[in-house]
Amino acid sequence: MTKIIINGLRSKYEFILTGVNMLIKHLILISLISFSFAIAEEGMAQPEIGIDDTFLGEKVDLDLSFFDENGEPITLAAASEGRPTILALVYYNCTSICNPFLNAIVDVVNQSPQAFLPGDKYNIVAVSFDPKEDHEIAALKKQSYFNLFQGKTNIPESSFRFLTADSATIRTLTESVGFKYAPDEEDGFMHASSLIVLSPSGIISRYIRGLSFLPVEVMISVTNAMEGKWAPTVKKIVKFCFAEEPEGRGYYFNFLKVTGVIILFSILFTVVILSVLLNKKKKPPELETKGA
Repeated sequence: MTKIIINGLRSKYEFILTGVNMLIKHLILISLISFSFAIAEEGMAQPEIGIDDTFLGEKVDLDLSFFDENGEPITLAAASEGRPTILALVYYNCTSICNPFLNAIVDVVNQSPQAFLPGDKYNIVAVSFDPKEDHEIAALKKQSYFNLFQGKTNIPESSFRFLTADSATIRTLTESVGFKYAPDEEDGFMHASSLIVLSPSGIISRYIRGLSFLPVEVMISVTNAMEGKWAPTVKKIVKFCFAEEPEGRGYYFNFLKVTGVIILFSILFTVVILSVLLNKKKKPPELETKGA
């Protein structure tokens, strides 16, 4: 009887131990699988893409050397010709946003007055961040965009550059302006778009993000860069004060809207002043006290 009980207890504990061992093995297996997925997700984490505008006010090295459309070495200082520079970081074989981005730059030039054009007030420098691209594709790209200028025959070719560079120079430039990009799965790049306005000394004066730009904002940004000023974008103020012509030929100062706002604030200010004055008049005069 005692042997039967002992054998029963032994079988029971062996069953429990077997169950515990199986549980431990399953927990270890699940932990290994979870760890593998965590490693895989970390490896598959999306790189940071975009524009870091905390670099506003920082200085770009204008002595960085690139290659122009003829394959000749050229520095950013030489490309700027002592003027404020609108820097456009693109790659010429891009099939996504680069072409609309460059088209938007051309649209700004076409809508700008003759007194405010590249080669006079500022220069435009497009730089490819793909080190595999050379001056030949840069030359083709430049010619295609120069053909899009409408009635702007006085723009010198030296004022709109399409440059290339090696990977080290590209990395130095992109890191110095806060431009973050990464290769994609189709032999291209994931990236954002922004005009980067530089002062003649290389100070980052303004970022103007997007795929469409207000000529007035570009003019203000270039003027500020010329004066060495830097500040966040003023697109909201510009959009409020200026309106696009129905034909899309340019922008005009929205006199009625701005005047209406000024009149409204003037009325409110007058009402407040009158209220204060009336309240003062309603106060009873202080009684004079006579000496005993």
